[in-house]
Amino acid sequence: MFRALLFSVSCLTVSACVSSGAVAPAEILARAEADTQLRKEIDTLSTYAVAKYAGLTDDPQTSARHYARLLRQVHDDPWVAEQAIFSILRIGEVPRAVALAKRLPPETLDETELPRLLLAIEATRRGDSTAALAHLDQPWRNDYHAMLARSLAAWNLLDDDPQSAIALQQQAGGEDGLFTLMGQTLAAIMKANSGDEAGARSDLGYLFDLSARLALGVETEARLLALAGDEEKALQRLTAFRTEVGRHPALTALADEIEAGAVTPMPSYSAAEGTALAIYLATAPQASQGYGDVPAVYFAMASYLDPDLDVAKTLWADVLDQSDRRPEAIALLKTITDESVHHTSAQGQLAWALRREGRDDEALIIARETLARTDDRNIRVQLADLLQSLGRDGEAEDTFTDIIEADEAEGHYDWRIYYARGGARERLGEWPRAENDLQTAMNLRPDNPTIMNYLGYSWIDRGINLDEGLALIETALRYAPDNGAITDSLGWAHYKLGNYERAIFYLERAAELEPTISEILDHLGDAYWQVGRFKEAGFQWERALKYAADEEERDLLNRKLAGGIALLQAVNDVQTPAFP
Repeated sequence: MFRALLFSVSCLTVSACVSSGAVAPAEILARAEADTQLRKEIDTLSTYAVAKYAGLTDDPQTSARHYARLLRQVHDDPWVAEQAIFSILRIGEVPRAVALAKRLPPETLDETELPRLLLAIEATRRGDSTAALAHLDQPWRNDYHAMLARSLAAWNLLDDDPQSAIALQQQAGGEDGLFTLMGQTLAAIMKANSGDEAGARSDLGYLFDLSARLALGVETEARLLALAGDEEKALQRLTAFRTEVGRHPALTALADEIEAGAVTPMPSYSAAEGTALAIYLATAPQASQGYGDVPAVYFAMASYLDPDLDVAKTLWADVLDQSDRRPEAIALLKTITDESVHHTSAQGQLAWALRREGRDDEALIIARETLARTDDRNIRVQLADLLQSLGRDGEAEDTFTDIIEADEAEGHYDWRIYYARGGARERLGEWPRAENDLQTAMNLRPDNPTIMNYLGYSWIDRGINLDEGLALIETALRYAPDNGAITDSLGWAHYKLGNYERAIFYLERAAELEPTISEILDHLGDAYWQVGRFKEAGFQWERALKYAADEEERDLLNRKLAGGIALLQAVNDVQTPAFP
């Protein structure tokens, strides 16, 4: 086994270093063979070390390359096989992973999970149900893999034995809440796939009544209702999802179809497409739960089974983006075509990925082009936020205004949009209009500390409504006592009121909570200066300069440092402390 190599290398090293006088030819040959074996073992271990280190330091390409090389050297080790297949799937190279898995010895393959699951997926993609089921006919130690294996088996059985397949899919998620609902939703879709549309509607309606709001289930039930002539109930289902969960591209597109009287038929899923749905649904919850880029492995397999499953691609891209693998996320999002119902949302993701990659001009072009052709509210909000982040507050304000006007026409009032527009207007110097937005947001959400802080700080920074502003910030801090920004606001409020010692108390606390926020450090330096703590003031301004991102902010800090030093030198004869 691979892990025995460490011991064998140490033994070979000892034998290779033994020296003697004249030796027989047989011994020379034996030593040469030992040296060759030693070099092989060292090469194997160094390959593993590089692969392991690359995986730990977020270099998936290098990790995959070296694990693949390691597998060619140690092809009979199940642990190495698992690591190699995982690392290659992690970078989305499914055909390459399949090729490696096919070269594993049968006894090694039988002891693995991910390679065996992958070969079952590959057989399903080819339409070879017999081969797929053969790969699944082994016990599974990992509960997640066991659930995927049951779904794989169910979809491969559906054509020959619908009743058994549906029962197996119903039980695929076990007793784990969300996974149970996923299994039952897919089982209902299987019923529709097999011609039992009434049974599917009944099962999905039951799940809806249980508040099982899976978008795929709601979409399927609404489509079946509309096709059966009950468009009103179908639209009610879609509206309920939008109200309770949020907007979803596929559901929005279906609502448009229903209102236009042109509902497309229920899709007939192949075993590959059905399994892709199962893998996507099972993996989606992991995408936002701190699993790093592990979900990319399974989204890659879902997309391999169904290259048109764009909803999986959007989550896969999000996983890559959040794992700082943005070039890969950008490339993936660009594969989602104009014809896809997910194209617009993918463009929003693409714009943000470009922004985080520092490609601001490209991000801005995508944002503007997408805004010009969409009326999707979520996308407009997302792109307005992007415009704000790019310093395009005027365009952001216009977009937020469009959203607010559309919302108000429907009797909908979202405090977050008024708050966001208020921020844009404040930065544009339109204070009375900004103040009105912030007060509207606070009227809609009177217990929100973020709004209280922004409004109170804005008043105090302008030297108006000082008592009211101070009271607002104090209330905000009671709601969020460990919030560094709010603590800073209260300290700055006392500073503006001339309460410098009180200001220092809160500003020091804010700097402890947020030690890398330049504005907080700058405020603390100002407060120290006012009470004659000049060295400490200079120290905080130096710290602020280290974290300042804006050129104007850096210039101001440099002028404070220069002006402070000049002042201290001018009065040095009275022993005023100087900066170090």
